[in-house]
Amino acid sequence: MDATTLERLRAKLEARRDELKVELAQLDQELQWLAADQDDERGGLGNHMSDDGSSLMEQERVATVRADLEALLKEVDEALTRMDEGTYGICQRCHRPIPEERLDAIPHVQFCVECQSHLERHHALYGAAEQVS
Repeated sequence: MDATTLERLRAKLEARRDELKVELAQLDQELQWLAADQDDERGGLGNHMSDDGSSLMEQERVATVRADLEALLKEVDEALTRMDEGTYGICQRCHRPIPEERLDAIPHVQFCVECQSHLERHHALYGAAEQVS
């Protein structure tokens, strides 16, 4: 992979990392607001169980989205580390080059299409408990 392509992909990864950090900060604020709102309501009588349930469901939704974004941020950071180490663009499973088109579409990708497909089939059959090499 040439230096120009690598720099372009690095810029995409860094921009995505910045976006994810902003989104995570917004979700943290939303969680704080939901928690504060719930604390305010608990002090009085006449709270409706449905209101508490809705608030709790919203907190769970935000926490789930936050966990997904944290996982994506980790993948982006790992891709930037692979760039620094000189292993970016190499499949982490079969060690063959990942096509530039795939990297351009998903710059943080770790696996070539064949290995990704294999891992997804394995996960569908056996779940996430087993690691595949």
